[in-house]
Amino acid sequence: MIEWKDDYSVGVASIDKDHKTLITLVNRYLKESQGKPAILVHRLFRDLENYTDYHFEREEDLMAQCGYAGLEEHKQSHNEIRATLKEFSDKVTGRFTKQDEEDLKAFLKSWLLEHVLKEDFKYRDAMAGHNFD
Repeated sequence: MIEWKDDYSVGVASIDKDHKTLITLVNRYLKESQGKPAILVHRLFRDLENYTDYHFEREEDLMAQCGYAGLEEHKQSHNEIRATLKEFSDKVTGRFTKQDEEDLKAFLKSWLLEHVLKEDFKYRDAMAGHNFD
């Protein structure tokens, strides 16, 4: 399970709220997907995918509003995450091996923390002082 820490804050309340929601969804998936039928696992995963898309769009919009110079690079990072989520989504609905499950868990944990702590922290200064909320 992943726990939110104040150190993860990017300084924009709406983005921090999104990140907390994503952590909740990842934790829900990790907890509730154990031993469930594929259709239920896919629903949990689809919720995570849908919220991820919503969050990425909002985050990219805010980066554009503040003129963040690294926007295109950040979008590329988002697209890579979307592609990986799509690959796992396809597996969840088909033949999902034990190794796929372990790979997915590792990806979900590292994606959230590494992306927020490395990639999202890059835009903190650009967004500082803007009132988005």
